[in-house]
Amino acid sequence: MAITSGSSSASSEENQQPDIRVGMATFAAVGASLVGLGLARYAYAPLQPALVAAGWFTKGGAALLAAANLGGYFFGALFGARLARRVSSTVLLRLAMLITALSFLACADRAMPFVWFFAWRAASGFTGGLIMVVATTTVLAHVEPAERGFVSQMSLFGLSLGVVCAGAVMPLVLHRGLTVAWIGLGVLALLLTAATWSIWPPHTPHRPPGPHHHHRHEHESGGVNLYYVQYGLAAFAFMPHMVFLVDYIARDLGRGLTVGSHFYLVFAAGSVIGPFLLGYLSSRIGVRPTLRTGLPILGLAVLLPLLSTSALSLAVSCFLAGLCMPGLVATFLARSQELAGGDLHRHRVIWGRATATIAVWQAVDAFVMAYLISRTAAAYEVLFVVAVVSAVLAFGLDFVPVGRRTSTAGKFPPAS
Repeated sequence: MAITSGSSSASSEENQQPDIRVGMATFAAVGASLVGLGLARYAYAPLQPALVAAGWFTKGGAALLAAANLGGYFFGALFGARLARRVSSTVLLRLAMLITALSFLACADRAMPFVWFFAWRAASGFTGGLIMVVATTTVLAHVEPAERGFVSQMSLFGLSLGVVCAGAVMPLVLHRGLTVAWIGLGVLALLLTAATWSIWPPHTPHRPPGPHHHHRHEHESGGVNLYYVQYGLAAFAFMPHMVFLVDYIARDLGRGLTVGSHFYLVFAAGSVIGPFLLGYLSSRIGVRPTLRTGLPILGLAVLLPLLSTSALSLAVSCFLAGLCMPGLVATFLARSQELAGGDLHRHRVIWGRATATIAVWQAVDAFVMAYLISRTAAAYEVLFVVAVVSAVLAFGLDFVPVGRRTSTAGKFPPAS
């Protein structure tokens, strides 16, 4: 009897081990996305007007630093999959998080020249792009198909946490000065790097593609290309709230940094709810129907500031954009899994190229905005108009017939 009990206990322990490992690996992915994107990109939103107000940089200079991050993000996304084939994913992710942490500390000294800040912001963008491509796909390689939908949503939850940090924490820290803010971000990133250092999966298991993989690939190549364009257009629609929201409200509308930060907090509230809401929708109605639901909501979010800049209109706009930003990104990630047809290497390539594509769109947008902000008072109106058009086009593209539909376009399994 004791032997049976011990054997049963050992068996139960073995069954729990995969769940524990996946849970820890998912936590590592959350930490990485928080450092590489949540802090490096989203926490910069309230920093941007503060840098101008404190005289560190001009309006155009501060916008150029945001563009530098997006430019670096493109190269990180572009080369992430290639680097992961030559270097251990664990080593890459540890280095990426460490370099991002150092970039914050390097920006704490106001006396350094502009090129110093530009280089470190570009470096943090590169590591963010690398993390976006490598971290989630590394974790998903260890997850059973039935759990991948939920894990993909959770592994990108660091984006939501970064938005919360930008909206709730950064305004408080900024009262103590910009140097303290940069150092605080650096210390937090170092702590997260240390916390996740030893819990990354040791290797990515090889799982051969299904028997009809090559046949699927021929029929889905057009769908993949259309997916890149659709995701890029959606990324354009993310830009006003994701990068420029606080600066738009604080300076362009003249309502001050505190008010701008409060609206960013509304955006943050939506970004926390979004992954759970869209994850639930995906488990019930499927990935593509969820995209078709989310993209019109995103379009409404960027349309509202053009119709009215009242507090209510801006609050609804911020909340709806928050619902869509991380949730739709994770849904596009799930769509790339469908298009990969079960081939994990192909999934990493598709997702890497998609991430690089949106990085190009967003970097071009950011550099153009940096130019317009310094030369015209209507820069943000132009940005919102382009965002509305992009959201409408992204929605319309999902109805374009491309070859044969495959049976892989299914649903997220319910999270249990």
